[in-house]
Amino acid sequence: MKSANNWSYSRYIPLHETERAKSPYICRIAPSANGFAFDFFDHDANNSTYSIVWHLRDSDDIHTMPIDSFSGNISGLENNTDYAFRIVRGDGVSSTERLVRTGDVPGIVVNYLHPDDSEYAFSGQYLCSPSLIRLENGDLLASMDIYANGAPQNLTLIYISHDDGATWEHHSEIFPCFWGKMFILGGKLYMLGCSTEYGDVLIGRSDDGGKTWTKPTVLFRGCCHARQVGWHRAPMPVLIKNGRIMTDIQYGAWSEKVFCDAVISAPADSDLLDADNWVCTELFDARKHISFPTEKMWGGIEGNVISTPDGRTVDVLRFVDRTAVILNYDPENPEAEPEFDSIIDFPATASKFNIVFDDVSKKYYAIVSYALDEPKTNRNLLSLISSPDLREWKLCTHLIDRRYDDPKQVGFQYVDFFIEGDDILYLCRTAVNGANNFHNSNFTTFHKIKNFRNYN
Repeated sequence: MKSANNWSYSRYIPLHETERAKSPYICRIAPSANGFAFDFFDHDANNSTYSIVWHLRDSDDIHTMPIDSFSGNISGLENNTDYAFRIVRGDGVSSTERLVRTGDVPGIVVNYLHPDDSEYAFSGQYLCSPSLIRLENGDLLASMDIYANGAPQNLTLIYISHDDGATWEHHSEIFPCFWGKMFILGGKLYMLGCSTEYGDVLIGRSDDGGKTWTKPTVLFRGCCHARQVGWHRAPMPVLIKNGRIMTDIQYGAWSEKVFCDAVISAPADSDLLDADNWVCTELFDARKHISFPTEKMWGGIEGNVISTPDGRTVDVLRFVDRTAVILNYDPENPEAEPEFDSIIDFPATASKFNIVFDDVSKKYYAIVSYALDEPKTNRNLLSLISSPDLREWKLCTHLIDRRYDDPKQVGFQYVDFFIEGDDILYLCRTAVNGANNFHNSNFTTFHKIKNFRNYN
């Protein structure tokens, strides 16, 4: 066995599962109201024939249909119903059995994972951490990791669209990678993430549009344990300013109820895969600066490093319901501790949000899980908001309105987005139609807001 020489896999499988590595792999599932689409590939294919075998999850009534390509669609099924299916090669070798629940879902399904599906048990059971980017050739890339509380949480899946998001296909897998954010700098595609929850901070580069990735560079060492303090982040925006690339990060843990905030940065024209080029600020410990604790933790998380209208650089962080924290950061002194600025009103529930500046309207936009008292929302109302100054925010429009659904079971959250002409393209961590709960999402969905400035 040779040593690993990159970060990516066409399919990641634990090394001891040798037979599984030789079987067909169902790499994408997309449910609909009365059926589901599927994609698979088979590295051992040699002019093979295939069939799909499916049945109601708790039934022995088996259905079989030959398939003549590596994708297909099953229709005529019962709505809101669980099915099990597998792909069988002509020699009898079968994929693992996958689960799917039929049902409508807002947007275009990039990928789906049934909460009881064990395909990725070595990493988790739920889809998390969406990241979306447009490549220079026009393709869209969407990434997501596989999460479960207490699980290893170390696999990221990447999907590609060649038709502006109308259809998606499996592209590559990165291991280990969690909380990854894709970005382009100098015409090169990078992924910045962690090895696992509170793990090492990693960065890698792809020179072929995300199909393969270099070995990751360890930028900062973490604890790699879910109940000990270490590095924490999300797919947050990166900012290029004052000749530096910079982004938000935390050091802490939910178990310790503390998160210290920081900014990591490097010269924008440097080799980003050389750890010597990266620095981290001293940690901002909110317990020393904010006079009251939150119910669950001290400190903000998942911040947006962004320029203010007057040219300063700040980090705007998720805090508690209807509030955000603003910290000041000095790119000219990149290792100095961020300074507390203020706590502002922010019309969102406690959930990650990205902020993007629009050069046309000169406004800041965010897509948030909107906060309402009646009915009480959690993450079941997704909305577009805007601000002229990062401090005063107003509602533009509700995007996905499920406010009357059970807020414990439905969630639209952790949106990653960018502005393109008159439109916003976004990727959403979506929990509907039988998700484990609002937080433990079963879908990653793609959406477009056309002529978004008309909602101001």
